[in-house]
Amino acid sequence: MEQDHIQSPDKKSNTLAILSLAVGIFALFACVSPPIQLLLGAAAMMAAYISRNGRPMTGPAVAGTIMGIFGILCSFAILGFYVFTIRMLDNPDYVAMQRELMRQYQDMFNAFNAK
Repeated sequence: MEQDHIQSPDKKSNTLAILSLAVGIFALFACVSPPIQLLLGAAAMMAAYISRNGRPMTGPAVAGTIMGIFGILCSFAILGFYVFTIRMLDNPDYVAMQRELMRQYQDMFNAFNAK
């Protein structure tokens, strides 16, 4: 009876695999902040690796690893986009294009508020 309350190693590794999956999902949706997305992606990969416990990875661990990798790659892509945008804003050659984009954004915003 007492053994029912003790978690087996399979239960612990399965919990870590599911945790890896959950953190991987959060890593994909944390695209607003690349540093947080990078940390979540790395945490998902570490939890999946630890969940192995000397055996092949289970389905949730594989999915968590894949989502963690995509989270890390997206974090670098979004960070690159931020850097590109900031560099573009510093260039005076793009001022007319920036004003046109802002005008279109304002027109779209006004169209949604008018309804």
